[in-house]
This record gives sequence, structure tokens and C-alpha cells, in this order.
Amino acid sequence: MSRSLGDAVAHTAGVISDPEFTEKELDPSTDRVIVVATDGLWEFVENDETIELLEPTPGPAEAVDCLVKEANARWMQEEQVIDDTTIIVAHLFDYKASDEE
Repeated sequence: MSRSLGDAVAHTAGVISDPEFTEKELDPSTDRVIVVATDGLWEFVENDETIELLEPTPGPAEAVDCLVKEANARWMQEEQVIDDTTIIVAHLFDYKASDEE
């Protein structure tokens, strides 16, 4: 698991500060959004579900709110605690821009 720098306690349990990353060339015909999130989202919400949840939202801010609410509800249902959750949603290639006019 990757974690922020300086977490000396977690380091003793095997947590590292080296980030995991991949590169992908974006395709305007198929790629509409990017969702960057911590395991607070990914622990209980799959990639396809994430897209289904954010699809009806009008913009990135509303998509983040929707995803945080869903992740929190699932955490409480399964664990009775909520992990820290950070989510960034960005629309690509003017996705939904025509809806805003």
C-alpha cells in the first residue's frame, strides 16, 4: 500500500511512500471523465459502479458529492467506521459542456 511521506508508524507495518502510477493515452471518443480517489472510495465501489453513479450528475462537484455519500454509506454498512476519502472528478474533452449552455 502506498501512503504519504513521513508516516513512520505505518512504515513499520509495511506501508510505503512510493506512489503507484500508470500512464494511459486518452481517447476523446471513449474517455469522458477521470476519477482520482483514495481507498475510501475504491474499498467498496467498483470502477463501473463509479461511472454509473456519476453519470447522472451535472458536474464534477456534484459527482464528488455523490461518490463520497455512496462510499460513506457503504463503509458504515460494512465496517461501522469511515476511512478517509479523497475524490477528484474531472470532465474530459468538453464532456457535458453542451449541458451547461
